[in-house]
Amino acid sequence: MFLFIVQYVDTFKTQCFLMKKLLIACCSIILYSNVSAQIKNPGFELKSDSLNSLPANWIIKHADEFTTSLDENIKFAGTSSFSIKSGQNINPATYSIFSQTFDTSVDQLKIITFSVYVKTENIKGTAALYCQVKDKDNRIIGTQSIDSKTVTPQNNDWNKYTISIAVNSNAKKILVGGYLIGEGAVWYDEFSMGDLPFQTAPPSNDVKQYIEEFAGIVKKYSIYTEKLNWASIEANIDKLAGGIKTIDDAQLLTAYIISELRVTGDNHSFIQSKVSAVSYAKQNADTRQPYTKLLPGNIGYIWVPGFASTSDTASAAFAGKIQKMISELDTKNDISGWIVDLRHDNGGNMHPMIAGLGPIIGNGTLGYFVSPETNKSTPWMYKDGKVTNGAATTAKVSDAYAVKNPGSKIAVLTGPETASSGEMTTICFIGKTNVKLFGQPTGGYTSANRGFKLSTGAYLYLASSYAADRNKKEYLGKIEPDVVIKEAKENGDDATIKAATDWIQSK
Repeated sequence: MFLFIVQYVDTFKTQCFLMKKLLIACCSIILYSNVSAQIKNPGFELKSDSLNSLPANWIIKHADEFTTSLDENIKFAGTSSFSIKSGQNINPATYSIFSQTFDTSVDQLKIITFSVYVKTENIKGTAALYCQVKDKDNRIIGTQSIDSKTVTPQNNDWNKYTISIAVNSNAKKILVGGYLIGEGAVWYDEFSMGDLPFQTAPPSNDVKQYIEEFAGIVKKYSIYTEKLNWASIEANIDKLAGGIKTIDDAQLLTAYIISELRVTGDNHSFIQSKVSAVSYAKQNADTRQPYTKLLPGNIGYIWVPGFASTSDTASAAFAGKIQKMISELDTKNDISGWIVDLRHDNGGNMHPMIAGLGPIIGNGTLGYFVSPETNKSTPWMYKDGKVTNGAATTAKVSDAYAVKNPGSKIAVLTGPETASSGEMTTICFIGKTNVKLFGQPTGGYTSANRGFKLSTGAYLYLASSYAADRNKKEYLGKIEPDVVIKEAKENGDDATIKAATDWIQSK
């Protein structure tokens, strides 16, 4: 069993998670006519009042390695398009994203489409069109996207791409936009949106079989299945499925089922495309690397990022690197305590994280997966370099290390980006008498996702059990730190590290 974030992003690893960070603009649409409303500045003809190199009405966020601007030389129509360009040899996990948000009011189920013309050049990452649906509490309850790995070669002239998403009365806001992850250049022009009427023609047999397979897994294994109105869901699937001939187009149906899970409180389940699944099995998609350093007072500091792969080779290398760094710090110094910084561990595969930190966590049962289906608890454990989940070995390190003073204080740092497997790693420390958590509440992705390979080669990662700590306290939401640090910086210093250091050095 492996734990993942959504964010993200087939998109980004943290699609939902990273997109939640965006500030949004507002304009209104009423979804009753054939064309629901006009997107503000859809062709990027209007310039921002504050910076005329950027378009009006769009919210734009990008890392330092990217440039975003209006382009009057390359455009599909009108006077300009919007371009995103990366630098060379950049971290493939960095991204630039833009969006626009609308209020909406829908009294019954309907299908909304978004289209845009896209041109790409030298894409080594992913360029995409995406949308999100949010409820009255601003929670993301629906997502849909289409990306360049599926629809375009490395260089591609202008083509129109369209996504469709089902919305109902739970929808209060809709966000639409695009992004570039990794290296390359992309141009967007002429956004549009509309309503797609229900079709009376039946779906193909392939689509029927696929959606029965997908819905059957959710119905049997989701921890939220009892909260779902399956009679209503199945009736709506019949409406939405009309005329759908290909499994690619059936994404509308699977996204609808995921959105119904979101409404019940499931913010963790997601679908991983076949392309992403193949890549995920080969290498770690998160290029950030763990690191350690010695802090004043002989405190050992360890920073752990997410780990995005199921590759045994990549897993062993990641875990082994962490253990080696811990060993070097511990053997060369008289360590007085440890700080384990998980504030940017946004998930992926929990097991190599645990194997790497095993010398500090220590041997024994670290937590449990609790299945409501069987009412059984499956322990996950660490012992001498090996992590097990029940009877299965899920990660291991050869020549495992054990710290000289296992009773030293351990401060674990958490924050809103500590998510999914980052939270499972946090749980491994909870219940140890020499541990305290410092920082801010975690992201709240503490359900355990079980992977189901679909007939298409894609995977459904479904929240199918709860997580519990070594004392069998269950978690289904954010993990609250023992010491809450409201301000990340204090006089230019890291306030969370300072608080952790003070505690370690106190008698």
